[in-house]
Amino acid sequence: MKNAPPGYECPFCGIAETLPSSAPESAVVLVDANLFALVPTHHYAGIRGNCLVVPRSHYENVLDIPDNLGSDFFRATRRLAGAMREAFGCEGISTRQHNGPAGDQDVWHYHLHVFPRQPNDGLHAGRKVPYTTEERIAVAASLRAALR
Repeated sequence: MKNAPPGYECPFCGIAETLPSSAPESAVVLVDANLFALVPTHHYAGIRGNCLVVPRSHYENVLDIPDNLGSDFFRATRRLAGAMREAFGCEGISTRQHNGPAGDQDVWHYHLHVFPRQPNDGLHAGRKVPYTTEERIAVAASLRAALR
């Protein structure tokens, strides 16, 4: 079942078309043949440093994404987790992913959230707060520098 509204313009497809850019003034953290990761436009509960891992091709949700991209997602998530620990000194990492309207999906292109975590940080109770452009670029630069 497709949930994107008629005429939906996918923001992630627009970004994918501009890759492989991960210039210093970009919110893009990593790029490979099948996916990219970027600092999104918002964070939750003041937890800065979160990223989205996104396939370069358009798949609406987990029911559409091909199995063979699983290892790409795992590798990117593991690399981001290491970079988050190094760059932000976080004690843990959380991931989450939403599918369909009842699953709180609001961008109709599969993506995986990766969060740096600290004890009692309130992630699950936190509200969405926009990053400034400068904050996004600074977070992305810190993560790119820490990637292995």
